[in-house]
Amino acid sequence: MSYSQRLLQQGSSLTRLAHRSRYDAVLSLLQGNQFQRALDYGCGDGWLLRSAYEAGLVTSGVGVDIAPQMLSLCEETLANIPGFQFCLPDAIASWIEPQSCDLLLCTETLEHVDSPKEILDTILSYCKPGATVVISVPIEIGPALLVKQFGRYLANFKGHYGYEKYTPKELWDAAFLWNTDSFPSSHSLPFTGFRAHKGFDYRKIKAMLAERLSLEKQVCTPFPLLGNWFNSTVFWVGRV
Repeated sequence: MSYSQRLLQQGSSLTRLAHRSRYDAVLSLLQGNQFQRALDYGCGDGWLLRSAYEAGLVTSGVGVDIAPQMLSLCEETLANIPGFQFCLPDAIASWIEPQSCDLLLCTETLEHVDSPKEILDTILSYCKPGATVVISVPIEIGPALLVKQFGRYLANFKGHYGYEKYTPKELWDAAFLWNTDSFPSSHSLPFTGFRAHKGFDYRKIKAMLAERLSLEKQVCTPFPLLGNWFNSTVFWVGRV
């Protein structure tokens, strides 16, 4: 079972809905376009690139991930489909020329890195002027956090789904006061190679994007009409 299949088939009904809606949202946001070359930074097992290819939205691209095992899965996911390559972050320049991509995808990745500003500046340098950019990160602040923690709690009953626990005060501060800076987390402590979800504030990423892109749309999933209050993920669509 692939990484994406595990997310879509295991866990609780709430976590499965959240993950499925993320994939569907990206494809929906790209509808009506066809992109010649995509850069998917944080591509995982390549499921999103394959889905975009099968939907006729992307004809070629490069997937980038820090995990060699994920890149191996990418080769399996897009086996016998020409035009796609996969590499580690340090090797991007060997596969893509600056300002050569007309689509940049970066989903559920920026919350995990040490310096999202540096990552954004790097990957945006490979985009053509006018290129479409789709970024998504999890909503781990506000009332949505209560719903997500409940879904994770249920998912953990079925196996080792894994989730970070909050003290009552931490949950109060994050969910009701919209404050993730009042308690220790991987986002406030020295970087150890990976930042987790606890303590992440998506609004900081939005501010970075607004400085670098012309933002055209913000969508929250899985229930777009509820905005950032009771959703798991926020997407931005912008243009270079």
